Amino acid sequence: MNSSRLAFFLVTGGNIAVAGAQWYIVWLFAQQSGPTAVGHYSTLIAMMTPVFIASQLGLRNLFVTLQRTVRWRIYLGCRLSTVGLSVLIITGLVVFGPDQIHGSLAWPLLLIKVSDSIGDLFYARLQKTERLFVFGLILISVALASTVAVTVVVLATGSPVAALWAAAVVSVGGTAVTMWMASARPSETAAELKSRTTVRGEITILLSAGVPMSLMQAVYSLLSYVPLAVVAWFGSPEDVGRYASAAYLVVFANLVGASIETVVLPRFRGIYESDGILFLRRKVKRLCAIGLLALVPFVILALFIGPWLLSAVYGAGFELTRVSVLYLSLAAICTLPTYLASANLLVLNRYWATFFVGVAAIAAVLAGGGVAGTIGMPAVEAGSLAVFLGSTVRLLGEIFCSRSRRDTARVEVSANGAHLGS
Repeated sequence: MNSSRLAFFLVTGGNIAVAGAQWYIVWLFAQQSGPTAVGHYSTLIAMMTPVFIASQLGLRNLFVTLQRTVRWRIYLGCRLSTVGLSVLIITGLVVFGPDQIHGSLAWPLLLIKVSDSIGDLFYARLQKTERLFVFGLILISVALASTVAVTVVVLATGSPVAALWAAAVVSVGGTAVTMWMASARPSETAAELKSRTTVRGEITILLSAGVPMSLMQAVYSLLSYVPLAVVAWFGSPEDVGRYASAAYLVVFANLVGASIETVVLPRFRGIYESDGILFLRRKVKRLCAIGLLALVPFVILALFIGPWLLSAVYGAGFELTRVSVLYLSLAAICTLPTYLASANLLVLNRYWATFFVGVAAIAAVLAGGGVAGTIGMPAVEAGSLAVFLGSTVRLLGEIFCSRSRRDTARVEVSANGAHLGS
């Protein structure tokens, strides 16, 4: 149990450290060029991230949760193909897109995205075999190395663009280390050998599960960035920069939630196979309730110190109202337990359900933020309200989908002798 807790804290600390390194770049941009530079950088992130996630087929989660056997080389071939497709799409957008796309920032950021995408699949091998101690150490080491490299480059050159190139070099090095640590392949079990099909058959299996998974992850990525579009719709680049700097509160919540999902996915699958759907559902609901109640004091603290803290960290041009801070903090506490509910659906291989929940959440963001901006709410407050609405709809939707009649029917069938994970 102690090593399990240590692994969880390392993975969580690693995800937070990676977010901290990313935030540090944003902070450097804010100090060097103000809110406008932060807006340019955030626009590129919002453009690139959904493209990469949409083309990744969710292979990391599939490798851990898919209840069919697909060989590693099929996973790797699919990932490299989708990375190439993403590079072509992003290159076209940068070269032929609007002038607002900052090319000098785009290329190092593209290299980071390519490196992270390849490393992500190799992380899946560490995750599935529960080598989370190594997983967390790599994340922490990469974050620290990135922070040091960026600091040294900025002190030497004063250029945020050069700092981003330094971060890209560190990212490539981290991916190389991850590939080396995850290179050892476990021997196939008798069940895996028996279930093996042709290469074409395994690709078909992977695509049939990967398409809904990819769509789901792309939708959830968009869910993080659509509120940014709401702010840009009703506000100025400076408003986008202020919102983006404060929205790192929700980004941190997503990263902590992702680390929780990393740890619980293999365990939830074990509970599902040994104790059944109903037991797993009850456990997930209890954990979600505990998480929400435990985080309520965080909202109160954020209301008192949030506006002051943002101005102290970023400068006078980044002040936010208490209303915006309230919505962002509520969004953050809804985000964390969402990853428990999402892990439950992934273990059940209910990828389409998570996709439609994400679509509903995006609709709530656009509708809520659009109405708020139209009736005169300030742009940053409208975006903050939108992200809160999206987080709430996602949490409630995933909990609702875990209680559907279809799962109940599967439990009844399993009671009569059918295999639970069919």
